[in-house]
Amino acid sequence: MDNSHNNEANRDEETSPPVSPVSQSLNSKIVSLIIYIVFQLETSITEFETLEFLRTHLVPQNVRFSSIMERNKKGVLRWKRVGIRPEDHMIVPTFPNGLTRERYDEMLREYISKIGCENFSKGKPLWEVHLVKYPSMKGASTLIFKFTHAIGDGYSFMRVFFKACRRADKPSLPPTFPRMSLIKTQQDHGNGVIGLGKKLLGLMGTCINTSYDVVETSLRVTCLEDRPSAIRYSYTSKKRELLRPFNVYSETVSLDRVKQVRTKLGATVNDVIIGLLSYMIHLYTERKKKLMQQYGEQDGLLMMDSNGATNMTLCVMVNTRVFKGAKNLDDMIKAEAWGNRSSIAFAKLPSFPNDEQVNPLDFIIQAKKNMDRKKNSLMLPLLDPFLKNATQMLGQKVTNGFLYKSFKNSSTMISNLIGPKEQMAFMNHPVINFYYIVSGIPQSTTFTSMTNNDKLMVVVTMEKGFIDSELFTSCMDEAFENIFQAAFGDNQGIKFVVAGNFPLKFVLGRSVIKVITEIKGSDKRRAVDATITEIKVSSYHWVSANSISVNYVLQDVIANWRTLLFEPS
Repeated sequence: MDNSHNNEANRDEETSPPVSPVSQSLNSKIVSLIIYIVFQLETSITEFETLEFLRTHLVPQNVRFSSIMERNKKGVLRWKRVGIRPEDHMIVPTFPNGLTRERYDEMLREYISKIGCENFSKGKPLWEVHLVKYPSMKGASTLIFKFTHAIGDGYSFMRVFFKACRRADKPSLPPTFPRMSLIKTQQDHGNGVIGLGKKLLGLMGTCINTSYDVVETSLRVTCLEDRPSAIRYSYTSKKRELLRPFNVYSETVSLDRVKQVRTKLGATVNDVIIGLLSYMIHLYTERKKKLMQQYGEQDGLLMMDSNGATNMTLCVMVNTRVFKGAKNLDDMIKAEAWGNRSSIAFAKLPSFPNDEQVNPLDFIIQAKKNMDRKKNSLMLPLLDPFLKNATQMLGQKVTNGFLYKSFKNSSTMISNLIGPKEQMAFMNHPVINFYYIVSGIPQSTTFTSMTNNDKLMVVVTMEKGFIDSELFTSCMDEAFENIFQAAFGDNQGIKFVVAGNFPLKFVLGRSVIKVITEIKGSDKRRAVDATITEIKVSSYHWVSANSISVNYVLQDVIANWRTLLFEPS
């Protein structure tokens, strides 16, 4: 009997891998990091097709999709395999029938916020899929996949979806990814004394940057925190729930246009994105202060940093697969490596004096300087062994606290993924819109970015009741517009709309409204006509924009606007 019991215990050990320290920290009492992956499809997908994907693609991919976290008799937290029915993980919400696309779009955003406040059910594997069968402004149906980050990181999940997707234009072919190297090319410093001197200077710079980052990270995960600001709540005032309601907003632009800005400034796409979000936070902070002064909210003004965004720190989620041998993007997508291979780098948000009239490009230039210094540091490859040693010496609770304070002591975070170059089809349904967001961390704003089908989409989540979402989204629209205006001196390519039923009504509406309100008299129609020519959208998009613009612009402008609609294609 004893031998039989021991054999059974040994089999459980073999089939129940231990939960890594990082995964334990990502699903603890103080941090519950959850990833939401959203597919908005051109055609309606059925419950049968969704279950087919779960059975054939998702669940077989890794044991964690059919496992729960449970401690064994030795007190070790392991992934214990349990019986699973995909039907138990699929949720199909019911909305009222007969509503407009605009109303369904609002209900979809409210639904995402609602499930963002709910944790997973105990006793079941930590994932769900929500099938919203109602049309929105960006699709006929929507799939929302909800995973705990403890199961895996973004590229682990994306690998599952990308392997199940095909190209929309050529269904027989899989999606292709940009050809890009993840390994920094070694520079040729020449021969002789000069070359040796440059190498020594480079090594000295790396040592200095690494030492600085080690000290900064040690302080950041313990006691060093940003001051309260327009985007950072004062967490010392009272205890707050991790899963709180939020608003979601996105901006989509041409990736080629972003690359032109990158080339002009000698930066990377990530530098441009960080500069953009720094600039939009700067605009929001300045305008929020003015509103608080206008309404006499002195208590709030005292809490905010008097130096604008000077002391704001950004958590940059960095993929560490490059340190595990991945040389390019294809290696990462095709590799069988599963798990959390990501780390956090702390970067100061570029900031300038309290003034809205600043050069937007300066934010990108400063972001490039900050990130170049981070790249010339060994902190990221050293962080993983540091956390492992800290867990062994200090215990799992201390490691959980490190991760919690990494987010709590910073102002916001950014995560990014690189998607395929072509439009995808998910289970033979063309994908119109595809993005991801996160929740369950002590921050009031989070940013994610995704490149897909030659577009760049930046998505922000804003805590309800603290972030003025209407003001923030207007600053986000203006930041994108001003960046391109400053870089090229025109407004071409500011807003990007793909062909088909993909109306960006809020982005498009605000862009046109701004043009109209700055022109008087007989010039109104000419301004609208120029905007239509630049953006080149279909009549379907303009009808969608008209329906939400009536409340903001004069009726005579709307009348002129409607005469300029393109013929339906």
